Amino acid sequence: MAKVKVGQFNEIPEGDLRKYQVGEEAIAVYKINGKIYATSNVCTHEGCFIDENHQMHNDIVECTCHGSQFDVKTGEVLQMPAVEALKTYKATLEGEDIYVEV
Repeated sequence: MAKVKVGQFNEIPEGDLRKYQVGEEAIAVYKINGKIYATSNVCTHEGCFIDENHQMHNDIVECTCHGSQFDVKTGEVLQMPAVEALKTYKATLEGEDIYVEV
């Protein structure tokens, strides 16, 4: 795995996400209560991009294409129609810089 700088902490609004592209990986980075988390940006149900079709509910992201909900900390499916969890990535802060392990 490689640790890659993707952006700055202040680029992401509190309680929301921002998409970053790392090679072939589309990654959603979330800021929840001042902490960061990272998952795949592609919904496991039908491949919608989460950053383009989402609502946040605390640490739950809903893909509004079809209503699937996921825990942003674990990737776990909380509401169908998705049945497969989102891939998660280790995200860390170094100062204001966000790094993701891919």
